[in-house]
Amino acid sequence: MSNRYISIAAGLIAVVSLLYVGNFYLRLGYVVSDSPEAWGQLGDYAGGVLNPLLSFISIVLLIKSLALQNDANSDLRDEIRNTRKTERLRSFEAQLFHMIESQRSLFDSLRLEISLNGENVERFGADAVIAIEDEIIRIRDEFDLDQLGDDHIREFLKHVDNTDKIFGVTRIFYNIVKLITDKLSDDNGFEENDRAAHYVTLINFSDFALLRLIMIAVQFMDYHSVEYLKKNLEFSSIIKNMSLGYSLY
Repeated sequence: MSNRYISIAAGLIAVVSLLYVGNFYLRLGYVVSDSPEAWGQLGDYAGGVLNPLLSFISIVLLIKSLALQNDANSDLRDEIRNTRKTERLRSFEAQLFHMIESQRSLFDSLRLEISLNGENVERFGADAVIAIEDEIIRIRDEFDLDQLGDDHIREFLKHVDNTDKIFGVTRIFYNIVKLITDKLSDDNGFEENDRAAHYVTLINFSDFALLRLIMIAVQFMDYHSVEYLKKNLEFSSIIKNMSLGYSLY
């Protein structure tokens, strides 16, 4: 770009010189003068004509230089912004996976006492979820009306969860979803795609039996945590896209 402006300046000098020679030497028939005053006048003429043009080119080059400098500063600001975002994301992911590990430990220690065929039995972790699902199926088979069946299922879950174990598991899952939503918000420089990717990470790193228990709680219970999950439209969309849902039972 600068070479082009240098060529333009050189061309202007050549044009002015040729116009001078053509006018005074060829058209008017003047010869080369030996007078210093005449040469001074020539310098004044050339300077008066060329200085505004060359000054204009200098201003254009200066503006172009400032524009390039501004672009470089903008790229630097973007790089700094991306670096800060990466650092925040790295710190967030460390916290996220720590909470997922805590969730896994809590679910593995889940112990529920369930009445099956008139006998109280203890079930742990995934076995407890399977036992709950079996009882839900039995209640559904016994009661045809959805609302009546829902009421019996809700009473069954409250009886099973008299020590708030299901509530605790649901609450930590809710806290992780809320962490993703809040920490990766638009105000913090993140986008919906960032949140969606981490919702998927949470679901993929959660035990499938745990996810089914969360879906049961969302469908039948009225915890604050499950109300939040149902109202979180972005997370609900991910749940639907991954073939899960809040009305599986």
